[in-house]
Amino acid sequence: MHKKWKPITATIVSLGFAVTGVVCAAGPSVAESAESTAMGHATAKTVTVDYNCRSRYEGEWFPVTYTKDFTTSAPATVRKGQMYNVTFDPSPIKALPEFNKMLTDLTVAYKVPKEARVLGYRLTGGSNLGDARVRVQRTGNEFTITSDGKFRGGTEFDLPNLVVKLQASAPRGTRLTTGAGGSSFERPQFGWLRQHPENSQWDPFQCYEKPEAPQTFSTTTVR
Repeated sequence: MHKKWKPITATIVSLGFAVTGVVCAAGPSVAESAESTAMGHATAKTVTVDYNCRSRYEGEWFPVTYTKDFTTSAPATVRKGQMYNVTFDPSPIKALPEFNKMLTDLTVAYKVPKEARVLGYRLTGGSNLGDARVRVQRTGNEFTITSDGKFRGGTEFDLPNLVVKLQASAPRGTRLTTGAGGSSFERPQFGWLRQHPENSQWDPFQCYEKPEAPQTFSTTTVR
């Protein structure tokens, strides 16, 4: 999967909200490749997010232990005013079939630095998604990826990467950091809707990062 850049126009920025449709391209253009080179070398960092998670069965909520890896690529330094890309790559998902007959309505949220200007974003990659539609919603400095596809428990699949184009508009010396979006069960960073194998009922699986153990996905210093 490779989707074209979704530019951020003045109207979209004022609303703080944007949604990508399913606009596909054959692959990165020569201009995009040259742009990536001009933005400098990006380094990759993998972190493990430890979650507060919960799900429900027969109307009763119960806690779930869960962690997930994210690999984020971003340059270590940029010049003030320079454009650069941050790429968020979530680890593949393989839900345990004994607890998930089917799953759908997947969500994963990311946070970009408030001190940087968002110029655009797109989705790339992904595997075993079938005909699932994947969308991106921007709210302020958070991006939420959602998919309405249905997947069988025990089947491994990989959501697309999110690439966000930013401009380092902050003063020199500013550390531009990224991390997990969401902050509560009402605003989860990760989760899905699951069908119980025993009774075929659908209930949410919701996770947000433990506030006492926050992870920094990437750090880019303005020089």
